[in-house]
Amino acid sequence: MGVFNLKKGHDIPLQGTAERHIEKAHNSSAVAVQPIDFRGVRPGLKVEPGHVVKRGSILFVDKQRQNIVFRSPASGTVREIVRGERRSIQRIIINIDADSSESFDVFSRAQVAAFNENKAKSVLLNSGLWPALRQRPFNKIANPDKTPKSIFISAVDTAPLQAETDMLIAGREKDFQLGIDLLSKLTAGKINLSVSSLTEPLFKNIEGVEIHRFSGPHPAGNIGVQVHHIDRLIAGDIIWHISPRHVAQIGSFLNKGEYPGGKIYALTGSELTNRHYVSGFEGAHIRDLISEAITPGKQRVISGNVLTGKSIKAAGFVGFYDDMITVIPEPDGRRFLGWMRLGMNANSFWRLYLSKLIPGKKFAPNTDMNGEERAFVSTGEYEKVVPMDILPVHLCKAILVEDIELMEKLGIYEVAPEDFALCSYICPSKIDFGRIIEQGILSMEKEG
Repeated sequence: MGVFNLKKGHDIPLQGTAERHIEKAHNSSAVAVQPIDFRGVRPGLKVEPGHVVKRGSILFVDKQRQNIVFRSPASGTVREIVRGERRSIQRIIINIDADSSESFDVFSRAQVAAFNENKAKSVLLNSGLWPALRQRPFNKIANPDKTPKSIFISAVDTAPLQAETDMLIAGREKDFQLGIDLLSKLTAGKINLSVSSLTEPLFKNIEGVEIHRFSGPHPAGNIGVQVHHIDRLIAGDIIWHISPRHVAQIGSFLNKGEYPGGKIYALTGSELTNRHYVSGFEGAHIRDLISEAITPGKQRVISGNVLTGKSIKAAGFVGFYDDMITVIPEPDGRRFLGWMRLGMNANSFWRLYLSKLIPGKKFAPNTDMNGEERAFVSTGEYEKVVPMDILPVHLCKAILVEDIELMEKLGIYEVAPEDFALCSYICPSKIDFGRIIEQGILSMEKEG
């Protein structure tokens, strides 16, 4: 076991943690599968509005790799195919009807143990759960034509108000183990499972993994940080990563022979009164999960956490990779004195407010940027929130001048925008580091 006690990073003290109990969604009216959730996918539709689908029916494939399929998480009727600019497909919306499912082969542990790599890939591709596997570099769906040097799973919860792993997969240890058995056929290397002191007991009997314990402030739970400390990437290397919840879903598919469309979400944020975990469908409609009224312009709904999630409407749908919904207030005009106020109820990474004198105090921040983008000032503080041997400012400068060779040397292969979210959060110049990192990843992809 590797033990990593990271010092760099920052935990944002937010109000609104979900209570540790699970309730059933009060309604199940519609779900959506959204091609925009999957980086680099060009969807080829297999359905049209009015088509009746079962749970597990194919909705679309990736035109570039047509063996990667995307299946419906619920049965019902295709209500609408929403398109964006240049007719790009944004989402496929399905009105839920009585539950019926496509049938697939069932596999035991002994049968999975006899799989070779090609058989394991074939089963996983057919399941519709292959998109749960993502790769570094490039932070996109894993390429089934490649073999990774290792696979990473993070059960370390450090993002603000993050859904806790044990709540998402409690009681599904057998499914998780079968999922691990299948994943072990996809690489000749190790399956690295990162845990915290809280989640380690959940996986104590899991076979076929190498466990690493991580502790420290966010982003200690990020895959990029863990790869950096366990198995660093160089040019030509590939690693795959997947969430614990998706591993359990793979096991469920193998055990039952049905597409596992169910999912547990954490309802978080200071604007919600009823904060808890809720069981619903993958890609669920926000209104089916949250019973409280959401006021547009006064409250912001985020699919995911406040640092890396996507802002969606109250009539929107949760993203494929997101296990939580966060609701926080929108700003209601300019504040008197702005940053010059005493700030007993204001939070900042910097020592600007009196609230820094109150240890353990939690806050209910709004979405105000507290300024606009301005000339960049290199403060030397960004390295304090990136627990990697990577220089954030130098890497971003290399990206902006499109110096491919320098980007490689500075670690572009290991990172994703989420690894630099805290740099954006603390930046006095309001620079979006994530956008710059995404630009760098695109540049590296083009270079091949």
